[in-house]
Amino acid sequence: MTDTYNFTRLGQANLDGSAMALFKDQFIPELLTAFDAKRVMKNYVRSKTITKGKSASFPVLGTTSAQYVTVGDTLLGNQTIAHNEITINLDPFLVSDILIPELDVKMQEYDDRAEIVEEMSRALANTEDKQLLQVGVLAARGSAIVTGGNGGSVIKAGANVLTSGETLAAAIYTAGVEMDEKNIPEADRYAFVRPLQYALLAQYEDIKNHDIGTGSYSEGTTGKLNNIQVIKTNHLPRTNITQSVDATNPNNVYYGDFSNTACLVMNKNAVGTVSRQGLIVEPKWILERLAHLLTARILQGHGILRPDCAVEISAAVASGS
Repeated sequence: MTDTYNFTRLGQANLDGSAMALFKDQFIPELLTAFDAKRVMKNYVRSKTITKGKSASFPVLGTTSAQYVTVGDTLLGNQTIAHNEITINLDPFLVSDILIPELDVKMQEYDDRAEIVEEMSRALANTEDKQLLQVGVLAARGSAIVTGGNGGSVIKAGANVLTSGETLAAAIYTAGVEMDEKNIPEADRYAFVRPLQYALLAQYEDIKNHDIGTGSYSEGTTGKLNNIQVIKTNHLPRTNITQSVDATNPNNVYYGDFSNTACLVMNKNAVGTVSRQGLIVEPKWILERLAHLLTARILQGHGILRPDCAVEISAAVASGS
């Protein structure tokens, strides 16, 4: 006669259904929190969420003019504003997936779920940040979207911009002037630099002498430059990124030669993100493999909105220098 045992399954909800139901509910909030905490660039671009379709359009408007009128003149609305629109496509699903053998789960002596969550969220967030910065640099190289408008700007500061805080600070200051001359709003201007260049700025004495309160040598921080907030990131592109030749291509352009890119200065209107689906997390038991499959995915895309809102600072040498 076979003995009958009534197991209490810790992951089962109300003694019914999947034995992993409650484990799933614990895993999802952890990954959501970790993912959002690691997304740096999301605050520095324009975003739009769609509920259906494969793309989203962002309107882009030019400028108009004004004129004096005298008594008896008829206003005919002769001033015009150029209109255009930018379409940003959804890319395929961006996925992070982990397959964990059940045998390993049974034999391990510690809970490494937190580390797994950390790695999955980091993979998704890092890819998003890299793509947004790549699009920002491409925006700086782009031409005007509307008739009579301005394109982006590239400041060729020479190789010293990578090793001299003074040279980099001057270039960022010049980028602010470029934006002023194009009537770009002074709010929401940011300069994205790598950790080494950020440290060079933090050590540059003139920034601390002229900036009241925010720069600190001891803490390794720097203040604003020409009202531009400096952001430290490891994700500013630095290599020649080429287009794939297989089916893994995204539906938007993220590739280009970024070998000389030293800094990106932009207003948040330079780049747009369209999102169809936020983070989806699904754990699944695969019986035939005796393993747990953990997947996290997002469905979104990024593109150029306003090239005039972006300035690339390059280590290339200007022609004639």
